[in-house]
Amino acid sequence: MVSLSARLRSQFFTAFGYAILRIDMRGTGASEGNHPHPWSATDLTDLYDLTEWVTQQPWSNGQVGGFGNSYQATTAEMLGACGHPAVTSALVRFNEFDVYTDIAFPGGVPNEFMLTQWAEYNRALDANQLPKSMSTLEKILVKGVKPVGTNPIPKHANQQVDSALRHITFRDDLDPELNITLDDISMFTRPTTHALDHWGSWFDAATANAVIHRFANNPRPQRAVIGAWNHGATQHVGAKENPFPLLAQMKESLRFFDNPPATRELHYYTIFENEWKSTPEFPPAGLTSTRFFFQPQSGLSSLLPPPQPADRYQTDFNASTGLNNRWQTELDQRPVKYAPIKGQLSYTSAPLEHDTEITGYPIATLFVKSTHDDGNFFVYLEAIDEQGNAHYLTEGMLRAIHRKVSTDTPPYKQFVPYHSFKRADAMPLIPGEVAEITFGLNPISALIRRGWKIRVSISGADKDTFARIPLTGSPSVEIMIGGDQASFIEIPIK
Repeated sequence: MVSLSARLRSQFFTAFGYAILRIDMRGTGASEGNHPHPWSATDLTDLYDLTEWVTQQPWSNGQVGGFGNSYQATTAEMLGACGHPAVTSALVRFNEFDVYTDIAFPGGVPNEFMLTQWAEYNRALDANQLPKSMSTLEKILVKGVKPVGTNPIPKHANQQVDSALRHITFRDDLDPELNITLDDISMFTRPTTHALDHWGSWFDAATANAVIHRFANNPRPQRAVIGAWNHGATQHVGAKENPFPLLAQMKESLRFFDNPPATRELHYYTIFENEWKSTPEFPPAGLTSTRFFFQPQSGLSSLLPPPQPADRYQTDFNASTGLNNRWQTELDQRPVKYAPIKGQLSYTSAPLEHDTEITGYPIATLFVKSTHDDGNFFVYLEAIDEQGNAHYLTEGMLRAIHRKVSTDTPPYKQFVPYHSFKRADAMPLIPGEVAEITFGLNPISALIRRGWKIRVSISGADKDTFARIPLTGSPSVEIMIGGDQASFIEIPIK
């Protein structure tokens, strides 16, 4: 199905002499056959054959590039992994690098909303229908599949991604319906050979994480961009207007295809400072990891307290960050707007004495004791301004059975403690015994003003987005404070 913005992009590029091809991959839209699962190996061979066909056309100059947003961005990125020498560049925006951690199971926690709704969308597309959850405006702007000549539109009966909720817990689990592991369809297993221009956002699911990993692990010339947008950059998070409208996006796209980058640079936006910055490496130079320890009476400080009585909470499975969080808006480009973070425990710093830049990955280390052998741990980071208003910065999560920090070499360069998420590394909690749980939050860049405070909140559920773990019972959890088992968050600051 073709959106209004896609049609405008096509008209824009053709006006500058580019030929635009919009393709229904095998088993989708008006194309016959079956589509076994997203980003299949069949797609790679079909993209190769398609590129070969393009280069033989009289209107072709023998160079091919791809561009796309979200799912189509990964298809465009796959174009560079198909192995055809004519592929020179790809512009990919707001997509995933690692399907397991970036979209399906962040921190090993099942992203129930995304997998369920994505499957609903796919089933509707296979039937050439508009998804029920699509807004009225979207239904007006989106056109259905265009048939090829007089041929009827095929009826597809493809397997869908919600199968992962039934069959996958660990990274190396094989989904018997899709006949894959999630690594099989992740771009980190498919090296690309073209110049890259790839974008993400601090507030769009894990797309900033994907940009950083792609930048750090791909030596090719590239421009990497991380803004403060929603999915697709239709909204600047925290601003009344979007300072980067569609026409500006298209002009930037044209500049890339006319002159692909010859160097590597990451451009990122620092919120509250409202400045764009650039770095040839990640993390940027000049940052220091600083530990902020949880304190008695809900405090947060760089001072290590002596051992204290543990803080305790009973897991509230009604806790939610709302219906417009970073994970839900990834599906339909709604504005990102978090419900107030109501952590079951929160820790707040004193007012900062200086303007403080945070750029990179905060890392939470929790020493916990639970009544159950499994559970989810969500950690949220916020800035509290001088008027007491809370500004969401970022979050991270980890399912307890994935808590083992692996000493194996990660499949790609990472910047947080490495959890393999493999079945052999499963490490359930032992009820009643203290366990260390350490994990990275999603990256962020923000300037926290003098006089503002930093707040860390902990929860055991986000009911409107992530699956309930465990399925039964309500864990009682203790968070250790001070001494040798001091819980803390480590924040990269300048």
